Amino acid sequence: MSRSFRRPSPSDGASSRKAAARSEKKADIRAVFFDIGNVLLRFNSKNFVRHVSKATGRSPLAIAGYFWIDHLPDKLERGLLTPAEFFKIFRTKLGYKESWSVFCKAWCDFTPETETEKILETVRSRHKVYLLSNTNALHYDFIRSNYAFPKRVHGALLSYRLGLRKPQPEIYLSALRRAGVEAHEAAFIDDLKENVAGARKLGINGVLYKNPSDLRAQLSGLGIAL
Repeated sequence: MSRSFRRPSPSDGASSRKAAARSEKKADIRAVFFDIGNVLLRFNSKNFVRHVSKATGRSPLAIAGYFWIDHLPDKLERGLLTPAEFFKIFRTKLGYKESWSVFCKAWCDFTPETETEKILETVRSRHKVYLLSNTNALHYDFIRSNYAFPKRVHGALLSYRLGLRKPQPEIYLSALRRAGVEAHEAAFIDDLKENVAGARKLGINGVLYKNPSDLRAQLSGLGIAL
């Protein structure tokens, strides 16, 4: 008899119930890792490109092209460029003539996700909470000086300090060691599919961020009370 049409056995129902019970079992989460960009703070790179375009007289397309072709975000987020070196590139290669303070203001143009920050505060009352972000020194210094959440977490795993970027496995492993938890005891929230997939490959409970209400639902599904 073909497997597709075999007669159900009495044990089939019990097996199905056991599988369902396993799938419904809540994860025992001890640590939650939050990304920063487009999770806790919105950052629109187009605004920065428009600013540089206006300041240099070059087209936004030319500015964006140089930015990515020369791998500036990767270098900056791995700590291979200091903020001063980053600024110098814009002045010498693109003819940017505005001051350092004007440049910093344009580069650090964030909009807070206040509802997500409230979720972080609630999670923090019951679990260890960390930041795990691909970021750079200029951004993080500004964030730490202007927002409360960096002071409210148990620690921060930042790409420019570690020389690693998500989704490299090593950055997630560093985060687990810092928190003192196993992969299945951790949840990781990020807005990029590839970063969530990288965490899941290691057994971490990856949560793809869409909006605060969806985040609440996903965290509740992991047994995290909100």
